[in-house]
Amino acid sequence: MPMKPFAVMPLALFLLLGACGGNDDEIFAKPLICPTVGVLSTASHLRATGGNGEPAYDLEFMRARLQNCDLKKNRMTAEIRFEMRADRGPAMTESDFDFRYFVALLNPEGGVINKSIEKDSGKFKSDRPQVFFARSYDDIKFEVPEGKDGEGYEILVGFQLSREQFEQSIAKPENAPPVIETGQ
Repeated sequence: MPMKPFAVMPLALFLLLGACGGNDDEIFAKPLICPTVGVLSTASHLRATGGNGEPAYDLEFMRARLQNCDLKKNRMTAEIRFEMRADRGPAMTESDFDFRYFVALLNPEGGVINKSIEKDSGKFKSDRPQVFFARSYDDIKFEVPEGKDGEGYEILVGFQLSREQFEQSIAKPENAPPVIETGQ
């Protein structure tokens, strides 16, 4: 004897709702708030010059964003991705260029918890005057107070500048980046 569709429906509904089970803690859990991510404006642009003072290349952080964050007990981890642009100048004699950047973690009060300085490089392709590239950084780990998450914490990226370059960045208008001498 074939089963009637209406007789099967209550059974299917019961099984479907049973599969959605979970305890109230999981269903009504507070969503995880991750740290905000940004580029430090005073360290977002850098110009390298050749031996004659002509620009070799300009580098600029275009944007930075959070890729992933996780919280286990009181330990938060995060991964960011940042995108950059490089413009070739008249004094650029090679296709490769090097740069140093930092990744800093700030607490909710604005104090620096951790700062990592990294070295990296890029490469211009053939005769193209401009190149866009992206990098990921996943070595962000920090402790949060019991019951807290990443709310109020901030991750900043920027070029690692000397004191003189930093002061130059603050004193000059936006269009004039701090200068490093490459000797090219």
